[in-house]
Amino acid sequence: METQAPLEVLTPEQRESVDTLLGSPIKFPSEFKQWLTDYLAVNIPPIPVSQLLGYKPTLARNEIVNNAEAVTSPERVWTDIGVYGPAIDKLADGVYFCAWGTKTGRGASGGVTTKCGPSVNGADPTGNNFVQISVTDPDGMMWKACQLIVKNGKDNNEVRLKYWFDLGGGAQAQFEHRWLSLIRIT
Repeated sequence: METQAPLEVLTPEQRESVDTLLGSPIKFPSEFKQWLTDYLAVNIPPIPVSQLLGYKPTLARNEIVNNAEAVTSPERVWTDIGVYGPAIDKLADGVYFCAWGTKTGRGASGGVTTKCGPSVNGADPTGNNFVQISVTDPDGMMWKACQLIVKNGKDNNEVRLKYWFDLGGGAQAQFEHRWLSLIRIT
């Protein structure tokens, strides 16, 4: 035997009473508020830690490598050089404001062209996410900032600087005073 659900479960007055009660949690019965507090204390809801503002991976992060690195190979490919980095690891997935830079050293000469840019989880810098300088002033400082999407690392990402250079007849490329800064936006 089939039974049909009533078309009107609550009367308009009952609906208004429910809306008033649920619209103002301060009016909840004290027994319910105590039960809810006890329940949440024992059954903590799963909140992804990356959503908590103030959690260390969501704060601003910075790394600096001060030593000079003279490099001669491999040319015209994105690579790591000598002292690795700078690098920032254990980053949560998200969108970051990223700023980075380096100084071309006195050892660079001739028609050397250098680039550096942020690498997310080992990938080459893409688009316009790199800075470039031709060595006419051997003490040239280069830096850039962009919005950087960091993802697919399951909240364990790494961003590090990678380098590209073309000796163009010069003896070597040189990078010094390298730095990388990240601030999480979302």
